[in-house]
Amino acid sequence: MANENSVITRARRVALCNATSRGSSVQTIYPISHIVFGDAGVDGNGDPIAPSDTQTALTHAIGTYPIDAAPTYPETTTARYTVTIPAADLAGAEISEAGLVDSNGTLCAIKTMYVKRKDAGVTFTFTFDDEF
Repeated sequence: MANENSVITRARRVALCNATSRGSSVQTIYPISHIVFGDAGVDGNGDPIAPSDTQTALTHAIGTYPIDAAPTYPETTTARYTVTIPAADLAGAEISEAGLVDSNGTLCAIKTMYVKRKDAGVTFTFTFDDEF
């Protein structure tokens, strides 16, 4: 999460801190399992709004999709997750926020971005890098 439009949520940072400082028997770190998409990540001018690390949900979620496969690691401190939105889903949606969700349902990271319009009849593949 390398810029002002990306954040690892406080909930995830607390879990990571507890697991590394108190031992994994105290806190389970659930794996990332889904990416949630939303359409309220920009202001009236179309510029991305900085997310807050205290958010527990996207501002306006419009769809959640399972991770396509195991993450890849382009860097030793980066996990890359990929999802594919099927051609029939979210036709006409203007995606401007995305979040990583763990297998326990906790929002772990948020990224806001310029609008990406999802055309009808077209699959949409999205990658999200979780940088540490």
